[in-house]
Amino acid sequence: MNGLKCVICGMNINDKNYNLNNYAFFNTNSKEEILYCPFCGAGKKYLIEEESIEIRNILLDEYTKKVLENAMKLETFNGDFYSEAAQMAKDERTSKIFRDLSKIEYMHARVHKSLGGFKESPKLIKVDYSKYNNDELLFKLAKQKEEHAVAFYNKYYSNVCSDYIREIFEALIEVEEEHIELTSF
Repeated sequence: MNGLKCVICGMNINDKNYNLNNYAFFNTNSKEEILYCPFCGAGKKYLIEEESIEIRNILLDEYTKKVLENAMKLETFNGDFYSEAAQMAKDERTSKIFRDLSKIEYMHARVHKSLGGFKESPKLIKVDYSKYNNDELLFKLAKQKEEHAVAFYNKYYSNVCSDYIREIFEALIEVEEEHIELTSF
């Protein structure tokens, strides 16, 4: 397998990590065919040969920085939910799905943190999810969270100051839309 790099999260993909977070997707990567970034979930079109990476320096206006800060909080919040849901899930496969979704959402937060040049990750209030006491309720809430993420990216897509940020949002919308399907009962 030739090494690939994801232009969305910047991670290198190789034969040691191509199959990470497989429970977060309908179709899984194989050594012969990489369908998505195993770290952030971005599709094949966002993967390039490792040698051809381009460093992008972008200047952000205050509005775009605020949008990225809120996106970082949103993805961290969703990552926290999935981490908690993985522990609460009754079914082992469901637990693995939530665990892998948590890792992907945290990577999305990391992308926003990097783009915005933020030094620290947000400290969010811990939410009590105990009323979601079965897998069906957890999936229902997960779907709502994914729909909210898609709505967020769509709302701010046209207003951010950079085509590169819009490309990131476009990739994340695609990932979150697959998560909507994955969490639909």
